[in-house]
Amino acid sequence: MSSILLFGVTGLVGSHLVLALKNEYPNIPVTVFLRNNSLDTYLYETAGVKRIVHGTFDEKDKIAALAKEHDIVINVGSSWDVPLSEAIVEGLNRQPEEKKKTLIHMSGAGNFVDKRWTDGAFHEQAKIWNDKNPEDMKLINPSMLNGGPDTVVLNAGKRGNIGTYIVFPSGIYGEAAGPIPALGVVQLIYREKARELGFVPYVGEGSAIFNCLHVNAIAPFMLKVLDLALHEDTPQGSVYERCFLIGGPEIAWKEASEAFSKALHAEGIVPSSQARSVTLEEAGEGELPMLMASNVKFVSHRAEGLGYVHNEVGLVEFLSKLR
Repeated sequence: MSSILLFGVTGLVGSHLVLALKNEYPNIPVTVFLRNNSLDTYLYETAGVKRIVHGTFDEKDKIAALAKEHDIVINVGSSWDVPLSEAIVEGLNRQPEEKKKTLIHMSGAGNFVDKRWTDGAFHEQAKIWNDKNPEDMKLINPSMLNGGPDTVVLNAGKRGNIGTYIVFPSGIYGEAAGPIPALGVVQLIYREKARELGFVPYVGEGSAIFNCLHVNAIAPFMLKVLDLALHEDTPQGSVYERCFLIGGPEIAWKEASEAFSKALHAEGIVPSSQARSVTLEEAGEGELPMLMASNVKFVSHRAEGLGYVHNEVGLVEFLSKLR
């Protein structure tokens, strides 16, 4: 019987995924690795995990040893931590060469920002990434937002000892399924920037577009990837043909900022419900200014071919219900 090691169980995606694994694969034992030691009862009794290991992502030897013990590793815990991905790969590679081993890694669509324009405006000529085009996926590199761990995973898959699958969700929003509150990346970076500036910004005219998705759409697709991995004796196609871009409706940054401004004002985080246009420099440092200054455009042809759908509430409506 296969066994699964899951990283990120206390995060937004992981809180949903661990329950989905219990419902869809109740006979596959799941080990979770986490720092929080107050969730054991919930994880054993409600989430149905088989084993809990406490630790931090800094404990690379412990992580590698755990990866060595499991057939499948699913990492939804960090898309930025290169040493974490390296430790997972190291552990999987310690298993016998002939043994089937799988790594499913969750990255992010922040890789696919077209930085040729940084004025916050929509540009028709911005690149449209296609997950079904291996040449697009071959452009992934360590200089991208999540490209460091992606490169580690892709290189591991190229060596042929590990079946690798990478899922690239766009900006995630939603609410956690478990007892620990957790926010999606797009919620976190907006909140942090609003606290820093005292208002919610957008760059320039704010017509540049990005893509975001509700967390409820992610776990069902992760299970489709897992099902693919379980039923393939050997991974099919190149590592670039096992990359999947997933998202929801496109939205202009100004529209997103206006919705966040109203929601964060209602929470008392910013004094005004009005978003404000700024230059890229005025927006300050960090991930959010870089993203909202440019366009992110992609199509999910490979993911949709595997059954991906997004039928969830959109970002603006989701935020309006929080007020």
